[in-house]
Amino acid sequence: MTIKELRVSRKLTQAQFARLIGISPSTAGQLENGRMKISDRVADKIWQVFGVEVRMEEEKKPAKKIRAKKLEIYVQSPMGGNITPEEIAAKMPDRTEACFVRVDQNKIWWVRDDGETGFVWIWD
Repeated sequence: MTIKELRVSRKLTQAQFARLIGISPSTAGQLENGRMKISDRVADKIWQVFGVEVRMEEEKKPAKKIRAKKLEIYVQSPMGGNITPEEIAAKMPDRTEACFVRVDQNKIWWVRDDGETGFVWIWD
């Protein structure tokens, strides 16, 4: 059982759990996330308080970012036809900050920076 599994099963916050075993809440968080190894003293205290052995959470490593040469993106309608992100952008009114493509409705819904919303047809 991991520390987080133990804490959650007992319905404790990190602060409550930390207080019971004599560590800081930030240390409890680091132990839960695998950023700090469980010392023998902490493992013994957990055994004394809860009567269970805990194992380390696997260390979470950040995903490695790679740069793609050029990613071609096409939105395809089930009824045929493709549209690229560049073509979608060209259909948007000025000051559009977000758009939502709904090929099943043949619409691109948009939101402008002033809160105005609307739509344009993908294919005429």
